[in-house]
Amino acid sequence: MFSFPWWLSLSIGFLSLSEEILWVRAAGFAFETLPFAFAFVLACYLIGIALGAAYGKRLCARVSNLYGAAALVLAAASVADASVPVLIGGLLHENFQYKFLLFALQITVTAGLKSILFPIAHHLGSVAQGTRVGRSVSRIYFGNIIGATLGPLVTGFVALDHLSVDECFALSAAACLLLSMLCVLHSRNWRLIAAPAVAAALLSTFSARIVQPGPGALRVVAVGNKYMTHWASNRHGIVHTVKVNVGDYVFGGNVYDGIAAIDVNVNANRLDRLYLLALLHHQPKRVLSIGMSTGAWIRAVQGFAGVETIDVVEINPAYVDLTRQYPDLAPLLGDPRVHIHIDDGRRWLRRNPDLRYDLVIQNTTYHWRANADNLLSQEYLQNVKAHMAPGAVLTTNATGSFDVLATMAAVFPYAYRYANFGYASDHALVPNLSLLLTLRRPDGEPFSLTNVPMTSVVGLLSVAKLQEAGPFIASRNVDARIITDDNLVTEYRHGRRIGPRWLQALQPATAPEFGLDD
Repeated sequence: MFSFPWWLSLSIGFLSLSEEILWVRAAGFAFETLPFAFAFVLACYLIGIALGAAYGKRLCARVSNLYGAAALVLAAASVADASVPVLIGGLLHENFQYKFLLFALQITVTAGLKSILFPIAHHLGSVAQGTRVGRSVSRIYFGNIIGATLGPLVTGFVALDHLSVDECFALSAAACLLLSMLCVLHSRNWRLIAAPAVAAALLSTFSARIVQPGPGALRVVAVGNKYMTHWASNRHGIVHTVKVNVGDYVFGGNVYDGIAAIDVNVNANRLDRLYLLALLHHQPKRVLSIGMSTGAWIRAVQGFAGVETIDVVEINPAYVDLTRQYPDLAPLLGDPRVHIHIDDGRRWLRRNPDLRYDLVIQNTTYHWRANADNLLSQEYLQNVKAHMAPGAVLTTNATGSFDVLATMAAVFPYAYRYANFGYASDHALVPNLSLLLTLRRPDGEPFSLTNVPMTSVVGLLSVAKLQEAGPFIASRNVDARIITDDNLVTEYRHGRRIGPRWLQALQPATAPEFGLDD
């Protein structure tokens, strides 16, 4: 059963699906985790598989030494895999059409070369005639399924947790090279050894550029790559920071995810949106934060009067490691009141049904990102509501989405908007500015209501007004929809348009958004 064609079929399945995971990571990062990135990779992959399988079928009909043909194809696949980081790092830039075409070509070629081996492996490992034809074909196919199942698991959960995308492509290239050599041995045509030898020479040439710590080829498409200060990559995603004059901008999946800054007077992080919560609840004891980033907002919550417990649910442990790099933020990690849970937000809420909180904070990422509706949908907000104590207040970064406000208004009896945030509760919310005097700033000093810049936390809160979500949406005359787990409103219908003009013309019109100062 475990013949060489069986192992060849398994290996091709493993490498093909592993590389699909790598391409989803690379393309998702390059295209700022827009939902279309996965569909784009899948479409290119399927085209490559179809073309490769069709060519493999022709080889089976025309070539007598299929092991020799397999050796040549695998040598070419090895070079193609190793060249991916080199081509991305050397040729890619911000022009969408150029980026789109380069990714499409590379994905199709790398997928196509491996899929050529699929019919070849079946041809080599199957009985040509008789009563066992079907059984022999199914065995080879079963090997491919095992490989295709193991590939995403090993690559997605293990390899990417320890290696960069560049290094994973290099490993795939090395595996193709090894398979090419084995096929040469089975072909018994020693002249074919030249193919893997040439591939090995090219691979060694590329290796000095590929096997390096840090972002590797993805640096080219990273936002703010010229001023990058930190880079962290694991199975959960990629986080990097960029130096600016007010602190470090944080990017998760190549999308802005906050600022590592807590100066309440400069207020680069618009902390007034957070401190407004302290004016809406006079004595919160238990606080829940879904998401952490570098912890600037958690650092501010530490100064809220009467807070006894702060539970933070963050899916990516890289943010915790990043927080340690900033002296102004690192103290939150030593606060016994702060409990950081590395978990998915929805899963953590389901696992802790009995916990109740006075404040729930969600500085949520942009609504148009892939899977953003997991933290914005009606079903999710109903789950959050079940974890809120009487009189509790929820705040969510709506990122300008009217749909988010409409969904909050559908779940809670009282929903409001301030800046680009939504606020919700079981009772009417009225800010009490005097409560600000009971708080401590992140530097430990009390707030003062006099002699402050108008753009500071105090300056903005002194004129802050909550607007009811319903009337605010009506005043803009927009078609706001309720976000559910199934309708993907924020990601597709009201998501960002992508691509050149001809491609955007095929997509629905971009939904209106409200801004910080509307």
